[in-house]
Amino acid sequence: MNCPEPNRLQRESNAHQVLNDVFKLDRFRDGQEAIIRDVLSGHDTLAVMPTGSGKSLCYQLPGFMIPGLTLIISPLIALMKDQIDSLLARGIPAAGLNALQTLAQQHDIIDAVVHERIKFLYVAPERMKSSAFLSLMQRVKIGLLAVDEAHCISQWGHDFRPDYRRIGALRQSLGNPTTIALTATASTDVQRDIVEQLHFVDPHTHILGFDRKNLLYGAMICRTKNEKYEFILNFIRNRIQRSKSFSQPCDGCGIIYAATISQVEDIAQYLADHGLSVGAYHAKLQPRERSHIQELFMDDAFHCLVATTAFGMGVDKKDIRYVLHVSMSSSVEAYTQEAGRAGRDGKPATCIMLYSKVDAKIQSSFIDNAYPGIETYQMIFAAFAEASRSKLPKCGAMIDSTPFIEAAKSKHRAKLNTAFRQLLSQEIVVRAPAHDNIDPGTDPLIWNDPTPATTFKRLCREDGEQKKVAENRLSSLLKYIYSDRCRTKFVLDYFGSAEAKRVNNCHHCDICNAMSLRAQNGSEVGFPPEPLHFVLIKCMCAAFRAQKARLQATHRDLANMLTAHTEDPRYMALSTYGILSYFDPRELLIVFGKLVEAGILSRNPTNRALSLNDAYNSLLHAQSLDPFPTAIQSYMVLRFPKAVKSGNPWQNAST
Repeated sequence: MNCPEPNRLQRESNAHQVLNDVFKLDRFRDGQEAIIRDVLSGHDTLAVMPTGSGKSLCYQLPGFMIPGLTLIISPLIALMKDQIDSLLARGIPAAGLNALQTLAQQHDIIDAVVHERIKFLYVAPERMKSSAFLSLMQRVKIGLLAVDEAHCISQWGHDFRPDYRRIGALRQSLGNPTTIALTATASTDVQRDIVEQLHFVDPHTHILGFDRKNLLYGAMICRTKNEKYEFILNFIRNRIQRSKSFSQPCDGCGIIYAATISQVEDIAQYLADHGLSVGAYHAKLQPRERSHIQELFMDDAFHCLVATTAFGMGVDKKDIRYVLHVSMSSSVEAYTQEAGRAGRDGKPATCIMLYSKVDAKIQSSFIDNAYPGIETYQMIFAAFAEASRSKLPKCGAMIDSTPFIEAAKSKHRAKLNTAFRQLLSQEIVVRAPAHDNIDPGTDPLIWNDPTPATTFKRLCREDGEQKKVAENRLSSLLKYIYSDRCRTKFVLDYFGSAEAKRVNNCHHCDICNAMSLRAQNGSEVGFPPEPLHFVLIKCMCAAFRAQKARLQATHRDLANMLTAHTEDPRYMALSTYGILSYFDPRELLIVFGKLVEAGILSRNPTNRALSLNDAYNSLLHAQSLDPFPTAIQSYMVLRFPKAVKSGNPWQNAST
């Protein structure tokens, strides 16, 4: 099949003609035309666009118009296949090279590339390690280089892959062809790193599409797992159309994301026990099972699909009506990508994160296991050194990693597996030739690095830096959860989007439009378990008690005291200790901030200690929210829309 001639379609004026005639689309989506114009003009371009906003067209259309081969580097075979099938359906010759192909299949594709019968070639980043592939690329004319999921190139990104680091060198070896880097998830630091790693000169950056007005965002603080499960059950029940039997799927299903496999199985069973049709998707299922469940999901066989966050990459289902997180994601980047799978058809969809304190602990444990640390690398280096019969590992030293891991303490096993995968990816160790088909971390491995001391220092430094970045990303997501300002503006600011300047109230998040959220949600769980004015009085009383005890307590001291997150005997002796223990202290930090803004509490400018203003002593005996300033009333009702309306007065914090 001959590659279609571009017929001088490089001119910008013909981009619309190609859009209509080749891609069968009537118009560009927001931002696409400006990106395509920059690429056609020969500018290196970085496009940060959320999931579902049309990133692929931003390299496919100019790639069709620019003479020569368009080389696309993409991380997943499934993603490549979808894109290749789409191009072939339009009559555009495209192919991919991947490890699942036979040598004969790869040779046929290479021959087609050499003889210019292929216009688009998709490869995985691991292909950059092949000298034969690099030689092939130098024999053909590369018109456009596209780097998909470009955040993987940055060690500050949430999905760093070392093989992506080779792309910059490849680009230089090819004479620096026009390059477009695309990602749905790149903070400002990651954006700078992408530009640097790819050696962009005068790059044109486009950050857009994060204000998806059809998505209704929300976050809810829950005390227990049962509260989360009940909310999800009621949410789905309220969505099922009355005109259909409860046993039939509703119009448009949803995804429920969970952090662990056990969570997936637990909530799927809970929902099934309550009469819902539910699919469960996770890594322990056999590939055939996962494929079958995904097909059923695409065919609307379920009310919902419960899955770990690995599900969704490359899944293009446009009518997902909701994405609920039963536990928090790992970062703002990950959350926006996962939530962004809802509402791709442009119709309203709901995205809610349900959070409890245990969620942050789970994510912290993931971070600990993902970054092995000095002790883990020391164990591995020592094992290779022992095999070398020297103080340091020598090239050619071999260990059998299976008994090594089994002999290690169980708490080290996950970190050891992670460390071995890291060493393999960087070719510091290699698999023994007779064991090429055995999974990493369980087969005999050979030391392959001549400078172990230098390598050890580098690994430990990079590991520490990346772990700190991961912890900062998790902290940013917690700020999103506990934020008292527009969630859309929070995300726009995080990604450095120019849209942030135009947004103060998006009117499609729970902060800006609580009534709209409640109308679409149905019932919410009752939290907190007492009237809201009780919460405010307890916070005021805590400041009053600390003031009388001359403790000079900051808002953080008081929040930790009220939630029993301090073991300082001075605070433990107060009658207000632990009386809001069902709260996360970070939530109370916001409440204290609101009390200061309202003038009810004063903050000492020298030591930041809080004290109760005498003018507001009468509020300690309030019977409702009514006597409180309007601003703090509005915040409390908005933040906790279904707090318990009545209850027994609290006993242990009287003034």
